[in-house]
Amino acid sequence: MLSTDPTRSIAVRPFALIVAIFMVIELTPIFEVTMMYVAIPTLMATFDADASAISWVVTIFLLVGAGTAAIAGRLGDIYGRKKVLIILMLISAAGPIISVIMGNLEGVLIGRALQGTSAGLFPLLIGVAREVAPPSRVSVLISLTSGMGLIGGSIGGVAAGILLAAGGWRSMFIASAILAVVAILVALALPRSVGAVAERGRVDVLGGVLMAPAIAAILYGFTTSRTQGATPLVVGLIVVGALLFTFWIIWELRIKKPMFNLRLFRERSLVLVLIVTAFVSLGILTAPGLLTPILQQSPANLPVGLGLTPTQAGLYGLISGAIAFILSPVAGRVAGRLGGKVILASGAGLGILGYSGFFFSTHNLPLAIVAVVIGSVGTVFLTISIPIVIVENVSARDTSEAVGLIFTVGRTLFSAIGTAIIGVVLASSTVPGTTAPTISSWNAGIIFIVITGAAALAAIMAIKKSIPMNQRGAVIEVVAETEQPAQEAEASAHP
Repeated sequence: MLSTDPTRSIAVRPFALIVAIFMVIELTPIFEVTMMYVAIPTLMATFDADASAISWVVTIFLLVGAGTAAIAGRLGDIYGRKKVLIILMLISAAGPIISVIMGNLEGVLIGRALQGTSAGLFPLLIGVAREVAPPSRVSVLISLTSGMGLIGGSIGGVAAGILLAAGGWRSMFIASAILAVVAILVALALPRSVGAVAERGRVDVLGGVLMAPAIAAILYGFTTSRTQGATPLVVGLIVVGALLFTFWIIWELRIKKPMFNLRLFRERSLVLVLIVTAFVSLGILTAPGLLTPILQQSPANLPVGLGLTPTQAGLYGLISGAIAFILSPVAGRVAGRLGGKVILASGAGLGILGYSGFFFSTHNLPLAIVAVVIGSVGTVFLTISIPIVIVENVSARDTSEAVGLIFTVGRTLFSAIGTAIIGVVLASSTVPGTTAPTISSWNAGIIFIVITGAAALAAIMAIKKSIPMNQRGAVIEVVAETEQPAQEAEASAHP
């Protein structure tokens, strides 16, 4: 059973009301993730930008999200979770408003960066759950909130498609802002939480905020080098980013209470799990988010395109998400009996098999649907099994920290990198007069998924076989504690 917070609020709310509040709040980051995948083809056409440029609407969200998720929980523990929760939602709500007012790609990117702060909501909700829910129902509340990732992500894809068809990309951002405002009003009904005054010492803010801009500088230099070449600006960005990243690693290793405990990677097993997480996040968990909407919504007269409307694409995403959701409990039970490594390998294999179907489905809708369904099941298996494998290979004392560092922050970070890479790959060869990828760049994107998936499988084989959790009599509740439903939405957003 999950332990409850010693600073539990004396205010009491009906459990059903608490569940409803949590659901509404968590819908904000879920919709913010899902809507962009559905909108990618529309944004490419609206701003006459290729996949490399448009991929930044996802990349910048994930980078800011990685940094925010790392620091938000700690700040909430110290200054009060409800207070930090509302501050993050206010920042997130300002994002789409700025995007709509500016009306250009730069404005969209600024807005998406602000929206990325919503990734910090879930860690805060975990803390709030310990304060407001009865001890016997904390785990239930966390599980229900986590489950919003798949269900909310699939429904969000349909809603985003309808909004795009009805009023263009601005209507989608307006809806996002309205949802954020509603979530803020709902959050006000939460009991006031009090921070741990005794813990108000030094917070590793530098470690929390330095990683994202370092990676962003490297990625931006990498993506712009394709069109600008090795200009002083491009080289300077890459060098500065590399230096910042190096300084960040040194800083986190030297500080007494780091935001990211990199010392955990002294364990070989955790290094292997990180490598697996990196490869699947670069490819299977991320790349289809760009490939799928381009395949579905590009005109049928192009080399790659099924000619679907955004609404139709969202509906197909709902189907694949529902199937994956139904199968997810099966994966959890099998992992408990046979070990997470079995499901981890199965997820990587299904991801490779499913998305390899994209080679042959450029104008074949039934085959594309089958490919996405198989690939989506693979992504769900991976999402479920990575935390389980971490739990099986780390001491109880370091469990929460390891899952948070590898599964939450690591996956988000490498997903951002993967999005930038696949954007460059797709933009490397486009149909003359359009921003649409050619067959060669399309196939290169699929090959990227296959190669990273195969590398992940190789690393999985090197992970030592552990005693399954069911045989230990353990309950893997930490999975629900540290999971990022926004990334679950990302998996279900691959219609």
